[in-house]
Amino acid sequence: MKKLFSSLAIIIAGFSVASAQNVSKPQLSPRTKCYLQQANQNANRVPDYVYKNINGKPYISALIKVGAEVDQAKLEALGVYIGTKAGNVWTAQIPLTQVTAFTNVPGIAYIAFDAPIFPVMDSARRQTHADSAQLGINLPSGITGKDVVMGIIDAGFDFTHPAFFDTAYNLYRIKRVWTQKTVGMPPAGFAYGNEIADTAAIKAQSFDNNILSHGSHVAGIAAGSGYGSTNNRSLRGMAYESDIVMVGIMPDPGQWVAAGESDIIDGINYIFQYGTSVGKPVVVNLSWGSTLGPHDGSSLFSQACDALTGPGKLFVCAAGNNGQDNVHLQKVFSATNNSVSTFVTFSPALDTYHQFTWVDVWGDTGKTFCINVKLWNTASTAIDSTAIVCLDDNTHSFYLIGTNNDTCFVTITTAISEYNSKPHAFIEFHSKVHDNICLTTTATSGTVNMWEGYVLPPTGYYGALTNGGYPWAVAGDTKMTVSDIGCTKSAITVGAYTSKISFKDISGTTRSYSGTRGKIAPFSSLGPTEDNRIKPDIAAPGFAVASSICSFDPTFDPTGGEYTYVTNEYLSAVTGRTYRYAMLAGTSMASPCASGIIALMLQLKPGLSPDEVKNIINATAITDAATGVLPTAGTTTWGHGKINAYGVVNNMIKKESVKSTGIDPMDCFVYPNPNKGTFTLNYTSKNVEPITIQLSDMNGRVVSEQSWFVQKGANSKEISTLGLSKGIYFTKVSSAKGYSVIKTVVE
Repeated sequence: MKKLFSSLAIIIAGFSVASAQNVSKPQLSPRTKCYLQQANQNANRVPDYVYKNINGKPYISALIKVGAEVDQAKLEALGVYIGTKAGNVWTAQIPLTQVTAFTNVPGIAYIAFDAPIFPVMDSARRQTHADSAQLGINLPSGITGKDVVMGIIDAGFDFTHPAFFDTAYNLYRIKRVWTQKTVGMPPAGFAYGNEIADTAAIKAQSFDNNILSHGSHVAGIAAGSGYGSTNNRSLRGMAYESDIVMVGIMPDPGQWVAAGESDIIDGINYIFQYGTSVGKPVVVNLSWGSTLGPHDGSSLFSQACDALTGPGKLFVCAAGNNGQDNVHLQKVFSATNNSVSTFVTFSPALDTYHQFTWVDVWGDTGKTFCINVKLWNTASTAIDSTAIVCLDDNTHSFYLIGTNNDTCFVTITTAISEYNSKPHAFIEFHSKVHDNICLTTTATSGTVNMWEGYVLPPTGYYGALTNGGYPWAVAGDTKMTVSDIGCTKSAITVGAYTSKISFKDISGTTRSYSGTRGKIAPFSSLGPTEDNRIKPDIAAPGFAVASSICSFDPTFDPTGGEYTYVTNEYLSAVTGRTYRYAMLAGTSMASPCASGIIALMLQLKPGLSPDEVKNIINATAITDAATGVLPTAGTTTWGHGKINAYGVVNNMIKKESVKSTGIDPMDCFVYPNPNKGTFTLNYTSKNVEPITIQLSDMNGRVVSEQSWFVQKGANSKEISTLGLSKGIYFTKVSSAKGYSVIKTVVE
């Protein structure tokens, strides 16, 4: 028998939440409506949302979209903390006792309570040719990420690991740490977490409050020195001379909180602000995500990210690990083909009789659809059903009784999304029954896309959308499984390919993975985006990669379950601790590989924009027998191919030198270009000879001149531009046989 709990307008705690037609009050995302329905007046926390402890009180995290008429003072009067302002998308921390009042504040267009997200080098350097770029083979000098800020937003950092020092284990490269889920002194402009800016204090902190290894592994791939691995260099990361800023986004596992999209936006903003304060370009890596969202680059997260990124401020993210999961389904409706049914299953890793999942359903602008859920027993009989729920901006809660006389709880929340005008339904399942759960969607026109998945921090759990063995039902597929975060237009989204299929563990035992070297990793999520853009943008090594791990993580100790993945150990005379490197796999590993290579690009040209980076990495990508011949637009599996560190560096060096030909042009280039006070001139000479360096302004006036006696081969010299006005200059390098002129920009 169908049991209907409520069909709300919504009325919670004695007030009516605004409908989409009432512009004087905020529109609420379906998850926000679900929260309001479940929360009681004692302000207890509802599971599956993102919370913070600020000054001893619980807060819930959100992204909000505001209008010009918003009054921040009214929000602050409720105790709401506003963090990042990325255009008209703001991050907000709302006291649980003020949620009801907050959802009634005029001037807010849309409120989206955070959904939790989760975490999704030896051969890697060789396969991307980063080793050649770092060594400067056939280049005037090595490119190592110097004077670039590498930001890592993650969890499981070991602040003491030798990988985060220089290659001599002397100079400490972690410049800032912000642990968002600990109590302490927040960074300026933010209300939560603890910032550590002092080197001694960072080392004394030792690790963030989540004893994992994911963050250390990711940071080591992007920027690790490799110290403590074979010859102190075999497991070196991509940008091993870059500065490092770490943002820890997860709490201790015992705390009932998680990480969400507003945390990521604040983390990106924080790292960008640090880069600005020290006058250095920044690339931020995120190896986390989820399947929820419209997947069209229109979400509040995507809008905020697009507003924050720009020249010298870049964001790289993992595509996701759902390339083998049938978690997506698309249906094109017509008047004569107006229904699709699929069966929702749960992750086998969850309790068999206490299962959770979510399904996120998005339609076309100007269209509508309806939802119905039924239980089917093994005799292929429908035994209970919800009502048919059409888009009405309401929340509907049901419980269905299964053949075991237990319950399947179903909550369906619908809305027309404010930020992309698309019809949207969010469905929560909590099942204690043995029966099959059938989700039916009906419409007479338009296209519907749905995605299944669930997050129980810090892990994502996926069942599948299947046909259940019924000929009239439809199974899901693996298309459009790139995370919604990865669908952001300004993001550089990275898939994973198989760079290694075997390795020797610390005992010398050879261990193997199933797979084909060079092929796309089977788990790497696939595009396109919902609006039919190519994602991922590029692929990088991700299956499998060795990198630094957290020395405080007991799972990688000799008695731990992950010790078989350890490849190297180093006992530090400095700390007395044993530090390890281990093998892990995922697009989580591919993303920092690309981030580190992009740091090399920023060393050469600090002002690169997201589109410029994409154009260069796409144009220089490696294609081979594994990728096949790729179209100019790329593919939804590979993007534009395998990222090529040496290719991008070589390409940029050639393009940055604007030469005027004399009798015998000089073989030279400058970097960084633009510069902020100094640049390096690299010159490869055929002889031992004197040369002249002139710097002239746009009017031809020589502003500096000096002589330089060079040796045969590669030579480099720092040139000061301090005291010069911002603008375009020309560096002329002359010898007895010829000259070259290079356009040089001072910022």
